[in-house]
Amino acid sequence: MRETSWKTLLIFLVTAILALGAGACGDDDDEGGGDGGDGGAQADGGQEKVKTAIVLPCATSDPWCKQGFDAAKALEEEGAIDLEVTTNAPQDTAGVTRVLAQHAQSGAELLLAHSTWQDAAFDVAEQFPDVNIASYSFELKDNVAILEEPIYEAAYLAGMLAGGITESNTIAGSAGQDVPLCHAELEAFEDGAKRINKQVKMLDAYVGDWNDAAKGKQATQAQIDQGADVVIACGGGPATGMAQAIKEANISGFGYVGDMSSQAPKNLVGSVMYNLEPYFKAAVEDVRTDKFRPAKRYEFGLADGGVDLLLNDEYSVKEIPADVMEEMESVKDQIASGEFKVPYEDGL
Repeated sequence: MRETSWKTLLIFLVTAILALGAGACGDDDDEGGGDGGDGGAQADGGQEKVKTAIVLPCATSDPWCKQGFDAAKALEEEGAIDLEVTTNAPQDTAGVTRVLAQHAQSGAELLLAHSTWQDAAFDVAEQFPDVNIASYSFELKDNVAILEEPIYEAAYLAGMLAGGITESNTIAGSAGQDVPLCHAELEAFEDGAKRINKQVKMLDAYVGDWNDAAKGKQATQAQIDQGADVVIACGGGPATGMAQAIKEANISGFGYVGDMSSQAPKNLVGSVMYNLEPYFKAAVEDVRTDKFRPAKRYEFGLADGGVDLLLNDEYSVKEIPADVMEEMESVKDQIASGEFKVPYEDGL
């Protein structure tokens, strides 16, 4: 009887240890490492899943990183990829090169480098010629594709509304750095506003940091002090800080890349949306069908569901003039149809 009890206890302990071990292998994406599972798994329909890693420069609570993370997770949930995630990756070239190389060594077929990491992407592409990389580069390499960022199309529409809302005739934009993405966004915002209101003056500020919300808030506050009453931002930190500043000052603004309306419900007119699902899906399919190389530019504008202006129903600081809203909607249709092309001014 005693021997049987000890055997029962031993079986229970072994079972419990195995269960704990299995739990310890679970995903913890926001802490920087989700394990997508064994390579070569079958996707729905019997297709091979593409072993994919996304490397994010910030936490998934940041607007920019959340969009990338959500798009990658959507593909994982569809069964198209096995996914590994790194968040809060180093910003320096050596540091992010090391992180990307670790994923390549782990067998990733596709690396989604979710920042302007061209030097690191090129370094890893040379070290691991069999890996495919998609990033926000300025130049193509045989195994490094470019993810284009036509956010400026939606920023133009936001500018049109800003031109109708402003009472001071001063609008403003802030950004992490003066890179083509942000330069084009702020220029388009100004162009859209001046289409409606020729008297508009635009203030620009580059804070030198992508993740620091405090710097973003200070930049927006300085612009408000100069009379700005409608603002936009480029970069997760600048956008988060901007939302805080406009809420305190009770002025109007536009969110960045994702729906930020919850951060300032009465103050955010809407958000300039950047939908990365079609980008990531196209790259994954090209890897799966051996069509990724030579690498290409992936671009999905407003006509393709890659960008949009999402209006916030709770916005109440000002009333958007009906004729301005009508003209904005008309221009949006013209962009989608190809009848009107928003000027691209990248500052280069």
